[in-house]
Amino acid sequence: MIYSIYVVLDILLRLLELAVIVDFISSWIPQIQGNKIVRTIRDFISPVLEPIRRLQDRLIPGLPIDFSPMVALGIIGIFRGMI
Repeated sequence: MIYSIYVVLDILLRLLELAVIVDFISSWIPQIQGNKIVRTIRDFISPVLEPIRRLQDRLIPGLPIDFSPMVALGIIGIFRGMI
C-alpha cells in the first residue's frame, strides 16, 4: 500500500517536471502560444511558477532572464529525492 503511494507521487512529480519543461520550451516558440494544449499546460503550471517569479523579482529586480522553471525543477527534484 505505502509503496503504491510512493509510485503515484513519483509519477505525479515526473508529470509536473514534464509540464514545466513543455511550458519552458513553448515560451520560445511564438507560433504555438495560442495552442489550446499549451494554454492548458501554462494554466496548470502557472501557480507553481508565479511564487518563484515574485521571489526572483524581489531578490534580483529587473533581471531579464526568468529562472523560475529551473528553480521549480530543482525543488521538484528535491521532493522526488525525499520520497
